[in-house]
Amino acid sequence: MAFPPHAFAINDGRVYSEWEVHKLSVSGVRKFALAGVMGSAFLILLDALVFRDGRPEVALPGWLPRVSLGLGAGISIAFFAMAQARKVELQRPRVLATLLAFALCAAGAMAAAAAGGLNGPLGFGLVPVLFFWPMLMPGGTLAALAPVGGGVLLHLGVVLGLSDAGLSAEGRALGGVLVMASAAALGTAQAIEHWRGRAAEYSQHDWLTNALSRPFLEERLGALCAQRSRSLAPVSLVMFDLDRFKNINDTWGRGAGDEVLEMLVTGVMAEIRASDFIGRYGGDEFLLVLDECEGNAAMSLLDRLRQRFADKPMTVGDNQVRISFSAGIVSVSAGDPLVVKDLLRNAERALVNSKEAGRNRTAMAPPPPPHEAGQGEKKVPPGPTTNPEETAIGN
Repeated sequence: MAFPPHAFAINDGRVYSEWEVHKLSVSGVRKFALAGVMGSAFLILLDALVFRDGRPEVALPGWLPRVSLGLGAGISIAFFAMAQARKVELQRPRVLATLLAFALCAAGAMAAAAAGGLNGPLGFGLVPVLFFWPMLMPGGTLAALAPVGGGVLLHLGVVLGLSDAGLSAEGRALGGVLVMASAAALGTAQAIEHWRGRAAEYSQHDWLTNALSRPFLEERLGALCAQRSRSLAPVSLVMFDLDRFKNINDTWGRGAGDEVLEMLVTGVMAEIRASDFIGRYGGDEFLLVLDECEGNAAMSLLDRLRQRFADKPMTVGDNQVRISFSAGIVSVSAGDPLVVKDLLRNAERALVNSKEAGRNRTAMAPPPPPHEAGQGEKKVPPGPTTNPEETAIGN
């Protein structure tokens, strides 16, 4: 697959990454192409029904509408087949969708011009297909401006340029309706993008901590590994959880435990980059993916976080809560394979090693050798650990 190394960096710092935008756009190309096929077929049928007894006297040939609309349907089918075959490997999907929008508008405009222009029954052409764009493609008004606004202007320009007859009152009204409808579609694109982002945020993020939810975390990690059949740069995977978190819940209640988890993730997010991501793996266990980060750098980050939490207790209600965490690291060097289940298995084993060694420390596990990738579970020897001063409650 041919995505850039930072294809998983957050674009707006909150919801979408380039990877999610790309997937939405590829799906949008397929659906937009289907809309083009259905719109072209509808106009071909309408043309056949309206002009059964003859066509208006225009300079353009009578066969032009059906040929141009058939061409529009054929182009839409070709775009759909290409997007369906290549799936997420399709490059520049929004550019392709924009080109398809222009092709459909040109085909619909020629059909409208040969059927009486804006005064005729096909005066709207394939412009209504453009109004599916806000529902199918991400990006809001800015992304919809070229296909929707440009498509309407292309339609009006071609129809008016090829039509000899002047505009009737009905024709001027239709032109105004098309312009106003395109403006409404652009506004709708921004509203839909806003709610699409809200829905994505709620489905992709843990409700309490705002870390990635486990299903989306695993999907994103799998996408990262698939994008790099062999790693292009070092990647470190960190699995960590709070030491004796049950003591906090038992002492101050689950509400206090929820606050601690929320503040923990907030503190971690403040220390990582946009290209890194953290997800809640379950309970008080989290998974941190550090892109382009070697094991020693990951170890230094965790030591810095551990010291930060030790130096500044968390304020939960009227209480001062000191926390510590245990962590396991798997670091994959450039050129080594990336296999999701091997990374997770070894990170979990390293986390177990750090707990068995006394908690409040980090254990490093070696990545799986290439010949073990995808095989059954192997015994992972304990790696080196760090052992800062114990700070967890109950330690």
